[in-house]
Amino acid sequence: MFGKLKPPSNLLEVVEWIDYHPDTIVQRVPEQGPGNINFGAQLIVRETQTAVFYRDGKTLASFGPGRHVLSTGNLPILEGLIEKVAGGHNIFVAEVFFVNQRIFTDLKWGTPNPLDMKDPDLGWVQLRAFGTFSVRIAEPELFVNTLVGQQQLYTTKALNQFLKGSLRTHLNDLIGTTFESYARIRSNMEELAAAMKVKVRDDFGKYGIELRDFFIQDVSVPEEIQEAFRMRAKMGALGIQGPQAYTQFQMANAMRDMAQNQGAGGGAMQMGAGLGMGMMFPQMMGQAMQPGMPGYPPPGYPPAPGYPPQGYPPQGGYPPQGGYPPQGGYPPQGGYPPQGGYPPQGGYPPPPGYPPGAMQQQGATQAGTPAAGAPAGNLEDKIRKLTELKEMGILSEEEYQQKLQLLQSM
Repeated sequence: MFGKLKPPSNLLEVVEWIDYHPDTIVQRVPEQGPGNINFGAQLIVRETQTAVFYRDGKTLASFGPGRHVLSTGNLPILEGLIEKVAGGHNIFVAEVFFVNQRIFTDLKWGTPNPLDMKDPDLGWVQLRAFGTFSVRIAEPELFVNTLVGQQQLYTTKALNQFLKGSLRTHLNDLIGTTFESYARIRSNMEELAAAMKVKVRDDFGKYGIELRDFFIQDVSVPEEIQEAFRMRAKMGALGIQGPQAYTQFQMANAMRDMAQNQGAGGGAMQMGAGLGMGMMFPQMMGQAMQPGMPGYPPPGYPPAPGYPPQGYPPQGGYPPQGGYPPQGGYPPQGGYPPQGGYPPQGGYPPPPGYPPGAMQQQGATQAGTPAAGAPAGNLEDKIRKLTELKEMGILSEEEYQQKLQLLQSM
């Protein structure tokens, strides 16, 4: 009257999981939850997989790679769980979590929010870091019990989301205690990565995760801090130190920019002028520091008769006395004849070998351009200076060759 009873339509005769997605770590079978599994069904576990059976939230057994017959022989706990259904089928209700135990590589990590660090040279700076790591599920039961729970699917994206808090905490701790400056971080990236691997390994292990590799691809600061760091490194490489370091560095950059002027005529003239000024600057400063006194010949000429050696200021400061000519600082008084031992008013005439007007113009000569006959920057000096700029790293080899050809053609 009621017809023949049929077995459940969802009865599982073969339990398996084919991994079609490379980012899947755990897959539950059946996907919707506990299902009816035929007693004596085939369980197929592929390489790198482990199958964990659960009933009412409790672990029944785990199976490694291979083909297994689900019976009381390998699942003694099924003895009290088997139910008889229509059609003479013996079933048990359970769910299977297939765990992929291959190594998951190239998992991304990063710091979505910057890390604050007090650098001894740069002050407070904000760091950002990113890299990759690889993991393997070493303890499938522990992993499912602590992280997966009743989720039907667990992927590397979910794992990344969970682990990033641990990564950030340990990175912040290492930066604040061991790697206390940005310069040290940049020069010890591998050491920082190794320290991170040790720190994070125990945290991952609590969830059955084995950390295989950990890499740091970059640790960066804002662009303005990077520019300050690069400038400081360049100044150190050029040996520029002390309170005037920045000014010296800017002068070197200005000379480089002048030398890089590509105009054939103007560029060569500007470059030559820049190199010449660089070589003449010490001489000009030395001349500017020498006292230029009216009535004295330029350096290198003998003093005129009646004048004390150079380096002694002329005597004066007394008003004219009767019978004597006026001294320097007072207007000339008319009517005084030349006296023995004193120069005539207006000075002595130029000695032999002096150009006309030299006695009157020598003060201007000392304060202005170097006197005739003084050494000037020649081609060899300019080439030497150009070579120094290249060795300092201010000019590249290509720029050096271009400017050298321009100098030689002048």
